[in-house]
Amino acid sequence: MSTTPAVDLDWAVEEDFSPGPYPPDSEFFFQRVPALIAELATDGEPARVLDVACGFGGQLARLRAPGRESWGLDASIALLQHCRERFEAAADTPLVCAPAESLPFRDGTFDRIVCQGSLDHFVAPHAFLREAARILKPDGRAIIGISNYDSLSCLLGRADHRLKRALGVDVYGGRHYWEIPPNHTFRGTYGLLRRLGAPELELLGCRGASMLWLFRPWSKLMRTLPAPVATSAMRALDRVALRVPAFADLVVSVWRPARAR
Repeated sequence: MSTTPAVDLDWAVEEDFSPGPYPPDSEFFFQRVPALIAELATDGEPARVLDVACGFGGQLARLRAPGRESWGLDASIALLQHCRERFEAAADTPLVCAPAESLPFRDGTFDRIVCQGSLDHFVAPHAFLREAARILKPDGRAIIGISNYDSLSCLLGRADHRLKRALGVDVYGGRHYWEIPPNHTFRGTYGLLRRLGAPELELLGCRGASMLWLFRPWSKLMRTLPAPVATSAMRALDRVALRVPAFADLVVSVWRPARAR
């Protein structure tokens, strides 16, 4: 018998990743992803932006700018309280507690909607996408990023694991990074993300962020190389990921409300 997954109101990224310090490839990933999403979200100087599942407010801090209304929304009272404390003196950063699947805003309210790495935690992702289309202005944009479990890193990781098992090499018995965590409601991939917004949203394009993140040989190499060399190598692969999102570690999609036909 199928059951509806419970809403994880206390989730934070620390559940999936330790609070650090991180190896170089993880440091690069955690810096690159929000930077790319913020770049896409602020293109065209939008007047009003909504960060859905804003959590502790890290991305929201990037979206704030003079003359721009930057709103945060989260279903978790506990996480939103951390966000409120962060922006306690910022009257220009309204914060709302509500589920992403039922956004408490009027039609055509926002120029941009941002959702970074949270869509695959939502109980009803399609409901959120319908709501995003509803509250976007006709020329608005939704910028949505999810982890890609068909990334080059995941493909190589699975292949390496199968080979080691076939050769009788001892392997880690817990959950591997290419397997979705239990708090995800679906397996995110580039191909799936491209289809998720239809019919309410029209896909304008996808970009990729980072490549080979968490693949053990790559992670080990990045730790052993001199820091400037490692950084140059990661940036070079990131430029490939930007243009070939199907193999990127995280896929960022840009959508607009579907035009009436």
